[in-house]
Amino acid sequence: MKIGKIIAIVIILLIVILGGVFLTQSKTKDTTRSITATQDNSGEIAPHYLKYSEENLAAGKTNGRPVLYFWASWCPTCKVLDEELKERSGELPDDVTILQVNYDTEKELKQKYNIVQQHTLVQVDSEGNEVHNWIGGGIETIKQQLI
Repeated sequence: MKIGKIIAIVIILLIVILGGVFLTQSKTKDTTRSITATQDNSGEIAPHYLKYSEENLAAGKTNGRPVLYFWASWCPTCKVLDEELKERSGELPDDVTILQVNYDTEKELKQKYNIVQQHTLVQVDSEGNEVHNWIGGGIETIKQQLI
């Protein structure tokens, strides 16, 4: 009798876990589609959150404090921060611009700032020099790390 209950509990747990995995994968696919659909020609993903380009970096420098966010589409923690930035980037100070840098393709920028892992953020000055860098965190961490 006890073995039957244990087996039933294990089966229920497996169903719940697998259901969560499938739901997460489905949501990730929908998120990818919505990112593409919400970007305009300027590369804006959300307020204060843009795709990296030289033009967007120059605008970020003019605006105040640009932060390069080395992001990878396959990185689970990057996906979490990406979603948070889409939803909450308006909470950042007005002079902050987060620039999403593709970790896999922007090799020169990775070399320039000695980036060795994704989900690294680098605040740069008006000359493009590193002011401060850190790995990981969300909106609150970004606000705390800004110089």
